[in-house]
Amino acid sequence: MSYTNTSTTCPLNWTKAYVVGLGATGFSCACYLDNLGIEVAVFDTRRHPPFADRLSNEKPNIRQIFGSFERGHFVDTEVLVVSPGVSLSEPAIQSARDIGIEIIGDIELFCRVANRPIIGITGSNGKSTVTTLAEKLLVAANISVLTGGNIGKPALDLLAEDEPSFYLLELSSFQLESVSTISLEVGVLLNVSPDHMDRYDNFESYLNAKTSIAQGATTLIINRDDPALSSLINEVNESNVLTFGLTNPSSDVELGVLKRNSADWLVWGSDYLLPAKDLRIEGRHNVANALAAFAIASTVSSNNRSEKLQALREFKGLPHRCELIRNYRGVAWINDSKGTNVGATVAALEGMHCPVILIAGGQAKQADFAPLEKAVRRFARQVVLYGEDREQISRALPSYIPVTKVTTLQEATALASSFAQPGDAVLFSPACASFDMFDSFEHRGDAFKEIVLDMQC
Repeated sequence: MSYTNTSTTCPLNWTKAYVVGLGATGFSCACYLDNLGIEVAVFDTRRHPPFADRLSNEKPNIRQIFGSFERGHFVDTEVLVVSPGVSLSEPAIQSARDIGIEIIGDIELFCRVANRPIIGITGSNGKSTVTTLAEKLLVAANISVLTGGNIGKPALDLLAEDEPSFYLLELSSFQLESVSTISLEVGVLLNVSPDHMDRYDNFESYLNAKTSIAQGATTLIINRDDPALSSLINEVNESNVLTFGLTNPSSDVELGVLKRNSADWLVWGSDYLLPAKDLRIEGRHNVANALAAFAIASTVSSNNRSEKLQALREFKGLPHRCELIRNYRGVAWINDSKGTNVGATVAALEGMHCPVILIAGGQAKQADFAPLEKAVRRFARQVVLYGEDREQISRALPSYIPVTKVTTLQEATALASSFAQPGDAVLFSPACASFDMFDSFEHRGDAFKEIVLDMQC
């Protein structure tokens, strides 16, 4: 199917634009700009990037330049639109910036041209769950919404559809790096823990990218329990802030958890919403995700409360996120392949209610695995490590926790099966990227599910 964005007007005055990176986002940007009559060229370091053939077929007038970036590549343009997978620290991009060429990404471009209010959601973990759940709550409240960004469609592709009441965007740190004038009706910060340290010089740089979502947000929804975000809460205008967390709320602008008859309830101030046990998504981290999603939907519209709460009850979660594959001979097998960083695996472990055999491993992305130690000590009785950086993870774990290292996921799963006893859970939460052995976390999770479903324990 060809790209069908028919928009012909927007507040852009460029005559020439270069798009850097030809993945899904780069393809979206190139087509959108070409449809506006702007002269476009696309650059990628890969010799044959994934969307090259499609762009040639649908937009044969767009020049494609492949191979390593040279310092002079980007000087003959008015703007560089950089895909999120390309680091802004590339010398060729820095050279363009030095001579005054504007550097933006697709989210900045989208925010400049979109005519409807935007909700933006970011965080190290939980972004897709909260974005999907917020969409369901908004739909339940009869509010039209289009969702995209780091989930589903690239943001600019949403402009090809009928305008909704709100755009709902999941935003990664890579996308937020290139934002300068973002204006959001609602900005959401779920949590920030170290990730992508192979891209960022330090945690502060990563944190700055994430917290840039707060600039220009009419309402900011933020996790008050996250120590990395505490200073931001103190800096922003309190009248525009809602907080959520797993602690008791201290005011009517805080969502949290309170006890009623010995049961945990989701609450807004002193207003009891629903019992935590009514949620179909497992884990305390998902209680926080549900609170964030309800805050988003209720900020946009205070109507249809009962419909929103029913949507919370019905949400089953997303694949590869603490997904129960099977219960077999008293052992629960759980796929959390989306646990691509240490914080996600810690959250998954903290949501377990039984002894855990943890399977972890993959590409470490220069992560610090020290924060994993406490959660492993509390919740795991056995750890099986596999993949490229298994030795690095092993060094961070306490010596008194049995750790076994193997090469492949197949071996790790078989070994975990031999360790598991009735009443245990085998949790596959890698704390790493998948690219040592798999194309994506989805590919990795599907492989694990296939192994488990075929396995005779």
